[in-house]
Amino acid sequence: MGASGQATTPVLDSVNGAGPADAVRDRLDDPRVAEALTTLLDHADLLAVLVSGLDGFVRRGDDITANLTSAWGELSGSSEQIPGLAALREVDLTELSASLAVLTGGLVKATPAINTLLSSSLTDPRGAEVVAALGDALVSARSSVPAPPRGLRGLWSTLRGAAKDPDVTRGLAYLIEVARVFGRKV
Repeated sequence: MGASGQATTPVLDSVNGAGPADAVRDRLDDPRVAEALTTLLDHADLLAVLVSGLDGFVRRGDDITANLTSAWGELSGSSEQIPGLAALREVDLTELSASLAVLTGGLVKATPAINTLLSSSLTDPRGAEVVAALGDALVSARSSVPAPPRGLRGLWSTLRGAAKDPDVTRGLAYLIEVARVFGRKV
């Protein structure tokens, strides 16, 4: 000790060179670390609230768990009152989480395309009506499609018969107009 009662050698310095204090000083010299510490100090009041909340949550963890278990038991007992609750018992949570992981991965990859579709005319009520009508037509046609014509003569007679049908004529006129508008945009 020196004459004023202070230590002559630093307490945190180790005997063989770089000690913990030197490591801390080196970290403080990093501008990112200094900026992060400044941010933490600027929000010290918020950190204190968060730590207090976490402390209370940990202290009351047993009570919270007991309450949640009790609530789940009450919900399970009243499955007749809540529609669909009984079906949730059969859900395999492991399989559900795996499915969600696959789904979200695909969703992330498809996001640009989904954004394009959502900003297109398909989300306009009129566009949705057209797509719905097309879906209805596809399903109806699938169940009522006639037997395929045999040979060239059967094909021409099918086309001649279709040309006389006003619904076919209206549909073809619509498709030709769609092709015209689409051709302008492409």
